[in-house]
Amino acid sequence: MFDAETYRSDLVRLGMHKVAHQDGTLVEHMFRACAILQDMKAKESVCLAGLFHGSYGTEGLHNDDPDSIPESKRVAVREIVGPEVEQVIFTFSVMSYQSLGKSFRRIMRPGGTPELKDRRTGEEIPLDREQYLDILRLKLGDVLAHMPPQVGHTLVDLPTEYAGFWKMAAEYFGLDTIKTWNKFTGGELWIDPEEN
Repeated sequence: MFDAETYRSDLVRLGMHKVAHQDGTLVEHMFRACAILQDMKAKESVCLAGLFHGSYGTEGLHNDDPDSIPESKRVAVREIVGPEVEQVIFTFSVMSYQSLGKSFRRIMRPGGTPELKDRRTGEEIPLDREQYLDILRLKLGDVLAHMPPQVGHTLVDLPTEYAGFWKMAAEYFGLDTIKTWNKFTGGELWIDPEEN
């Protein structure tokens, strides 16, 4: 796995250290998400996307107007992470969360395909199954990076509020992801690895 610290200066150059996130900075959150994805043994490209996943904001945080993502920022991120990883980050930013869940239900059916939607236009984002699963894994890492809930944190506690969905996603990804899930959740959210 790559050393995330080598990208810290790039994140600072992009201004991510100035963005508040929960009780810290967005940079701290993105490093945490990347470390969680590495713990899950996600592909290096997904871990790198996790390190930059908040660069453009998301439906839930920092970007109520996804049409306002400047092309110059996309170019700057693309120069750091490459075009494929940047596309994952951009898709992560503009996707609708509702379609993320619906797509998971679709791919669990035999021959099912994802139907991820762009929240700006409502149009389908063309993805194959593997590309969709990379986005889902990235979001799972992001969700776990929000644990434990911060004191005074005003956002929805995603892991608890939507625990059934995220537990099912963790189980779908297998033992490495289940171990990471259990490490960061435990208690009532524990998944028995023996059942999988």
